[in-house]
Amino acid sequence: MGPTTKSLVLLLAVAGGAVLLGASVVYARSSDTASVGSNSFALDSLDAPTNLTATGGATVTLNWTATPDAYATGHRIFRSTSSGGGYSQVGEVTPRTTTVFVDSPAAGAYYYVARAYYENWESADSNEVAASCCTISNTGLRSPTAQAADTGGDGNGFEDNPTNAFSLDGSDARDANSGTGTGTTCGSTGKDRHRYHSYGFSVPSNASILGIEVRLDASVNNPSGTRFMCVELSWDGGSTWTTAKSTANMTNSTATYTLGSSSDAWGRSWNVSNNFSNGNFRIRITNVSNDASQRFHLDWAAVRVTYAAP
Repeated sequence: MGPTTKSLVLLLAVAGGAVLLGASVVYARSSDTASVGSNSFALDSLDAPTNLTATGGATVTLNWTATPDAYATGHRIFRSTSSGGGYSQVGEVTPRTTTVFVDSPAAGAYYYVARAYYENWESADSNEVAASCCTISNTGLRSPTAQAADTGGDGNGFEDNPTNAFSLDGSDARDANSGTGTGTTCGSTGKDRHRYHSYGFSVPSNASILGIEVRLDASVNNPSGTRFMCVELSWDGGSTWTTAKSTANMTNSTATYTLGSSSDAWGRSWNVSNNFSNGNFRIRITNVSNDASQRFHLDWAAVRVTYAAP
């Protein structure tokens, strides 16, 4: 069909394929086509993570290889008390490249699987792994079997009967004075100090240390002024020490003072294989008073280690 021409006065518009030609508008009809390539669709399944492993102890640490599907949001962790099913979700980690999760269940044996997820879409289960957690035990209060005065103060520590602190029997080790200065901090170099060691600990090599308690049954001669004991722990035979903990001010009657707890690791991670050997583990007691003639009495210097074993 050819163009159709109509007269138009003062029409200034172009629409519907119209072209302004002077005082007339020419309407043209046109068409065009374009080829579209073939389309194809592929089905995809969200791949599960692989190589799931579990390490038990004070907690359960899970590691895995991430799903290869880059669009996945992350992974979900499921736990059961029975093998093969009955799982409940206990964790979710993102992004997809995060491949570790730490679980802290009650004591018991558990089974785990992991799944990849994207929005509300989850993969199949990974391989199942088992781990035991949190079988908490302790060494009981252990007595030292060796001792030595440390440097500091007058250099002789508990100079009178220091081995009396090996057992709780009413017989005291005595420090006849608290040193050569009147400083009142655990780090004062003028304070008398003494080491006790060789506790004969028996801790499983695969255990995780949860806490260490030091029990001092002690007293002072004069219940006035500043009068307390500080304790540090060493894991390498006395080359390195933890930050000190201190008792309250002592009385002139023997009382029990506990430093640390079953959940206090004294600010470090302990290596069971060597830190608790008789040759490496030490406690160091520092007697602190603003009176250099203060007398300190120590009936027992016991230690208890609390640990979790798979």
